[in-house]
Amino acid sequence: MKKEIIIPIMDRYKRKQETDYLILIPILNDENKTVGYLHPVTKDYKQRIENCVSLFSQWRKENPTLSPARFEITDERTDNWLKKVVVDNDNRILFIVQDTIGTSIGHIGFASFRYDTQTAEVDSVLKGVKTGYPCFMEYAMKALLKWGKEVLEIEHFDLEVIWDNDHAIRFYERCGFEKDHLIALEKEELSDEIRWVVSKDQNVKAEMYYQHMIWKEA
Repeated sequence: MKKEIIIPIMDRYKRKQETDYLILIPILNDENKTVGYLHPVTKDYKQRIENCVSLFSQWRKENPTLSPARFEITDERTDNWLKKVVVDNDNRILFIVQDTIGTSIGHIGFASFRYDTQTAEVDSVLKGVKTGYPCFMEYAMKALLKWGKEVLEIEHFDLEVIWDNDHAIRFYERCGFEKDHLIALEKEELSDEIRWVVSKDQNVKAEMYYQHMIWKEA
């Protein structure tokens, strides 16, 4: 896992150059049958993914537990996030989870590549379509981790989830993650946003925590 290798690979998947091919990662079920694809959020996401911006906005509104941050969700803000925080960010990649006919079901990705420990953080895991597609996000997680290990040569994976989100924690445990430790958070109130940041004093009794989880390969 080397920075000089990972960034060019992610740039190709994001189609930073118009001549780059669109690369899809197959999602396999338990019988190794292709049931969908991880479709990268590319530089031309507005043209490449139908209703991409409005879809992300809708899913964020419908799933407030995705993040403890609170702010007004608008397409303009979502578009800015996709461009600056995802596509233009060398430390992040995001995929739309799609079935074999291109229906968008959710999203999943990597953030915070830590080259000193050969670790990547699983990030932005969300199933936007609530009915149908049983186990689909588990298959998507397996596809993401397989790609991370085989293509990016990542050795370790971890993630952070709101500590009392039992549904999400059970999902991550089914995907092979184990609880590690709690991370104390403190509230920051801005003019247009309430966010929670890692507390400088991890011994304080906090109002909110992240549950840190690490992946244990079977």
